[in-house]
Amino acid sequence: MRILSPFLLVSCFACSASVSLQPDGGAAPDAAGAAGAGPAQPMPDAAAPADDPSCRINSAEERAPGWPYDLPRFRTAVLPMVVATCASCHAPPSGPSGFTVWPDAAPGNCSYAKTFNSLKAKLDIDNPRNSAAIVAITASPSHPLKLNAGDDKVRLLIDWATDAKTRSGTGAGIPTPPTPPAPPPPPASPFDLSTFERTIQPILDGAEGRGCTTSSCHGAPAGTGGVTFKRQPAPASAEMLANFNAATGLCNLQQPEQSLLLLRASARHASGGSAIVTPAEALQIRTWIQQAAMNGPGPTGPGAPPPPPSNCPPPDRFNLPVFRDEIQPILFGRLDLNARNSGRTSTGCASSACHGADRTGGALVLKQTADAAANLQSFACFVSLQNPTQSELLLCPLNQPGCRRFPHPGQEVFGGPDDLNYQRVLSFLYAAKTVATPIDFAFYVRRIDTIFNDVNAVQGGAQNRTCANTTSCHGVTQAGQPAPNGSNLALIVNATGRDRLAFNFSSASSFINFISPEGSSLFLYPTDQVANLANPFATGLHHPGGLDFAPDSAQAQAILAWSHGLRPDGQGLLSNWLVAGDYPAAAITDPTAIDELNVTPAIFDPDGASQFNGGQWDGFFPGQARVDLNQPFPRAQTSGRVVYAVAYLINASSADVQAQLTIVSPNAVRLYVDKTPVLQANDARQGATGLALLPAFQTQRKATRVLLKLFQRPTDTELSFVMRAEDQFGNPLTDATGELLVKLSPDGGI
Repeated sequence: MRILSPFLLVSCFACSASVSLQPDGGAAPDAAGAAGAGPAQPMPDAAAPADDPSCRINSAEERAPGWPYDLPRFRTAVLPMVVATCASCHAPPSGPSGFTVWPDAAPGNCSYAKTFNSLKAKLDIDNPRNSAAIVAITASPSHPLKLNAGDDKVRLLIDWATDAKTRSGTGAGIPTPPTPPAPPPPPASPFDLSTFERTIQPILDGAEGRGCTTSSCHGAPAGTGGVTFKRQPAPASAEMLANFNAATGLCNLQQPEQSLLLLRASARHASGGSAIVTPAEALQIRTWIQQAAMNGPGPTGPGAPPPPPSNCPPPDRFNLPVFRDEIQPILFGRLDLNARNSGRTSTGCASSACHGADRTGGALVLKQTADAAANLQSFACFVSLQNPTQSELLLCPLNQPGCRRFPHPGQEVFGGPDDLNYQRVLSFLYAAKTVATPIDFAFYVRRIDTIFNDVNAVQGGAQNRTCANTTSCHGVTQAGQPAPNGSNLALIVNATGRDRLAFNFSSASSFINFISPEGSSLFLYPTDQVANLANPFATGLHHPGGLDFAPDSAQAQAILAWSHGLRPDGQGLLSNWLVAGDYPAAAITDPTAIDELNVTPAIFDPDGASQFNGGQWDGFFPGQARVDLNQPFPRAQTSGRVVYAVAYLINASSADVQAQLTIVSPNAVRLYVDKTPVLQANDARQGATGLALLPAFQTQRKATRVLLKLFQRPTDTELSFVMRAEDQFGNPLTDATGELLVKLSPDGGI
């Protein structure tokens, strides 16, 4: 039985290597590489050649296929209208006036891309009404079709082009009509204005069927008892704000239950003529006041803004372009990854009734009119970099305890660990510069970054370029530079050293899906699986660079393994290790330069053994159960020697695991679990077992260090071991059961 770990159970929100995965292809892959689920019906011409440029959606700067136009809207609304209206006259192969419409156009086929490109060439996002396509059907005397400017078909094209202008941020466009002055903003306050509008004001208006806001009560022009409430004010209006101010003035943040608003609403007054609230309504009022009390009255007294949260991670810990292009569309409801090929959107979190309002008291505010940096700053305050799966940004939309507004007013927004929106947002959190991530840096350095710089990884060397090409692909020469292809994946070419490789690690991590690795853009694009509509993560659009390497290739399998986090294999065998050595010794008990009880190394840390890897710890990934240390440490002498192998185990299940770690080796071995030696054997050929208590990460938030010391005697020809992890009943802890994650640095976490 598979054990679902806590980080899979606390689900809520859901990848691309060069890109944004959006319906119909929100992805901006490179021209040469890098970047799953439910059956899809075959599309016409689905096997259109990836190397035919006319079969690709044109994309300015390769930001995303079709950018800045909205491809889901093209597929669901614009394309059907254009085919029905224009295909009979503008038939292929070459329609009149350079405009051609292919009647069989459908997502994933060549006709779809050709029709999009043809229509796009006839639109002007700087001035949509002057687009050639619009002028032809509304003003050209020779055009056979005549439509007035207000026709729905005309408006659809203008709106689609105008939206593209807004997305691009470059077009001059058409002046928008003036909007009425906005009501004054709410005062800085620990009280939540949106809750007042949705919950408290309706109680004031409707208690006992008449409320407190009638003209004979507090709705009178001069109010009653010094308190005035306007009846049924419009949302976000000045009248609503006045009522909010009046209500909060009757509240006591030091003793919420003694607030006049609550006491007077719950008891008859005005000589028995007042309305009173029900017990349930009284509870809603009290909860609203108590929440404000939790937010705090601020440093200057009641009503003043609370101090900003002190635990907000700085926004520069996150990838802003990825947030802008991939996470915001989910939060805004413009993109539902669970319905990628349907064009369906969702309500999102940024509606005016939810987090799109000008909330106060340290609430999450996500405004579609704000720039991405401002939204990211608010977003970051609800992220835990020490324990990402326990971020309120995930707990609240799943309506889980741990959300400060539990139960979540928006109820359960996401549907569990299989919700692709949740997976995408969780993966984005793991890609942050965090102190707790299940994604391994050492494996990236030795097995993933090398792919990006390998000319043979791109079509077997036929293109004579790499994914990190600095003229047309993802390559940059220093951190902070944009990728030359305009994508969000920038990689320092031939990076060396911890800092430069860490930049690439963070950049690439933004395009993996930790829970469903086959949905990682870093896998989808270079394998061209992004065009395979049988894959639920696919967009139906080919990778612009074509097929770089096959889905079953060594490169693709390494990317999948890294994306999912390193794990034991199907038999519970551990084969990914950080190693150091060798050190001269005459016995397993001999001390070396390594402080065996306390050392917690990571890749590039000094190991005091200059003959190996410049005297630094390094990752060793043999790709098989037997870890043959004669490979990284070729034996140059016949005297005895010691080597070390270290891994950090994260127990991702919800309960502590009493693990049995069994070692089979022809050498003498010693095993430490954290700082405790749990096993020593002079000969482990028949297997030797040490016990390890692996605490559930959610309770202790720590990875458990496992350090293995091996002594190769002068007569030992082999220097190797096999380690198996089992639970207390002898059941293997495998990649399928899911209890254990392996890191090669002590910063592991979920």
